[in-house]
Amino acid sequence: MNDQPTPFLPLARPDIGADEEDEVLGVLRGGRLALGPKTAEFERLFAAYVAAPWACAVSSGTAGLHLAVRSLSIGPDDCVVTPSFSFISAANALRYEGAEPVFLDIERDSLCLSPDAVRVYLDSCKESEGGLFDPVTGRRVAGVVSVDAFGHPANLGALLEIASPFGIPIVSDSCEALGSRRLQGDSWVYAGTGAVAAVYGFYPNKQITTGEGGMVTGSDPDIEERVRSLRNQGRRAGDPWLHHTRMGFNYRLDELSAALGVAQMKRVEEILLRRAGVVSSYEERLRDVEGIATPEASAWADPAWFVEFLRVDEGIDRDRLVQFLNANGIESKAYFDPPVHRQPPYADRPDLVPEPLPVTEEAAARILIIPLYSRLSTDEVDRVCDALRRGLAEVAA
Repeated sequence: MNDQPTPFLPLARPDIGADEEDEVLGVLRGGRLALGPKTAEFERLFAAYVAAPWACAVSSGTAGLHLAVRSLSIGPDDCVVTPSFSFISAANALRYEGAEPVFLDIERDSLCLSPDAVRVYLDSCKESEGGLFDPVTGRRVAGVVSVDAFGHPANLGALLEIASPFGIPIVSDSCEALGSRRLQGDSWVYAGTGAVAAVYGFYPNKQITTGEGGMVTGSDPDIEERVRSLRNQGRRAGDPWLHHTRMGFNYRLDELSAALGVAQMKRVEEILLRRAGVVSSYEERLRDVEGIATPEASAWADPAWFVEFLRVDEGIDRDRLVQFLNANGIESKAYFDPPVHRQPPYADRPDLVPEPLPVTEEAAARILIIPLYSRLSTDEVDRVCDALRRGLAEVAA
């Protein structure tokens, strides 16, 4: 008789093996733990993978977003368009520089920033010398931070079409979207391609991990120079030791984390393929389950899903379903509830929400996530799906 308790299935688990151990041990034995060759190698591998002219490793995705905003000289008199259905880091990165977010609604299918909502908002702004200005606050509209929600790429082509005539730059928060692609004309390009900067995150629940860490990519050499300088206390390439051209930050990635990233990038296709297999297993088993809907990609998108999310039907108590799954050893959470505009640092600010956000509010009320990681077995997927069926029966009773 087996008296062992059934193991708890977490939402995420990094795919770490012998290759990662060897890379990290190599750095430890070499003795150089910062500002070394592994960071440069990680950057080269990453830039080649996403087909970007340059990639700059940083200490986190949030740090990368902050540096992208800082590099664009966005400041206290500015506002930046971004979705509220997101992790809070995109909005916070704006606040770090004194700017304010303008929260606009998302598309129902992709859960990404709605180009139509952006167009309507920009049409409402006042145009004068120096750009567009918010009709209520008078702040200059200094940029757009799009977010690739759950790994589904934002419709960056449409957003660029809308923003570019006004000279408004777009930063792509692709922290959840490594490996995700979108159609650009007749070609598939990686999420973030075309933005002035794209930012990726490597927290342990992401497609690949460095423990903590992030990457900024782009094509503009001036942006690259600023990001590389700002991450290293404002030192520029060629500056004498302890000379700092500008005020910067300590946002460097250490060599141990970079070594982990090197090993992960050498296995990235294998990891993404395994994750895609888990997603397919869920789709096959949950396709006809009443009460929930599984993720669907837009026709122009090929997501490498960051999480397996489900949308419950109207009338299903999402929060009770989350509680049931957790009580039965399946980690589950509501995402993103509350959305950012209802979080304490941003709530009660009507100037940040120029129009109602019905799609955002619906998504926040009806979406939950379940375990997704590369080593999730078929039996474990079956266990999650069985618990979901039982949970749906209970909360619908």
